[in-house]
Amino acid sequence: MPIERVVAYRFHRDPLVSRARVRLLRRLNPGVPVHGIFGGAGGMRGASFQLAGRRALGLDSLYTSRRSGHWNWKNGDLVLLDWYREAGHRLSFDVLHLVEWDLLLAEPLERLYATVPADAVGLTALTPLSVIGEDWRWLAGRDEAREWHELLAYARTGFGYDGTPYGCLGIGPCFPRAFLHDYAAADPPDLGNDELRYPLFAQLLGHPVAETGFRRAWHSPDEDRYFNAVGAGVDPDTVAAELAKPDGRRAFHPARAPMRGLRPPAPGPWDAVRRPGNGRS
Repeated sequence: MPIERVVAYRFHRDPLVSRARVRLLRRLNPGVPVHGIFGGAGGMRGASFQLAGRRALGLDSLYTSRRSGHWNWKNGDLVLLDWYREAGHRLSFDVLHLVEWDLLLAEPLERLYATVPADAVGLTALTPLSVIGEDWRWLAGRDEAREWHELLAYARTGFGYDGTPYGCLGIGPCFPRAFLHDYAAADPPDLGNDELRYPLFAQLLGHPVAETGFRRAWHSPDEDRYFNAVGAGVDPDTVAAELAKPDGRRAFHPARAPMRGLRPPAPGPWDAVRRPGNGRS
């Protein structure tokens, strides 16, 4: 049976970029619904704004978070759970892909996520915290360190957790429906951030985790050219050069330009064996 996929498209700015991204997602993934989650400060709350925004961006639906913009940025998973409880649980899907507005996916989802089993949580740059190091932004500050230790104590007390804690980049994850159901029911606390909670709660709830491969190593400055979370935008020329290669990258972040002339390879039949070098380890 083919996997039934759905996209939750999260954005808070740059509607022209979002319109281009949604169009590309639809062109590469015919028949896959794209539902919007707006997480910016103010706006898009009335019915007229909702309808206008949905039509302008070409979305199947549009949900607006009631939280503050900063809270939404820090807690992408909790925003997703708000949406899931209110609307997402009514949708038919096996796997949900959370796509940020500045994530460029230039290949069909079934191909990009070919190494992620349908029952696994797909995470990017999944790495033990001992390898990431204490200088990571979500561990380094006084408040951040306090929240992490409180979250870890919550896991140990409530779930008997004694595993190896991981971090990830909260960019381009995918979730089986069963995980979203269990995660929403667990009602995770607002401690740490999504890049800590995703791998932790997958462990706590007993769901397998797989690597998306969009970034091949945490500590690798060369990877920043293609996929990073430090604010350095990916050069459009780099994107074009990779798309010209049969085995080039197909996932880029952050990609903040509309790139209207983008011409990724058209979707079609593909090898059962994953092509090497295409954003996989």
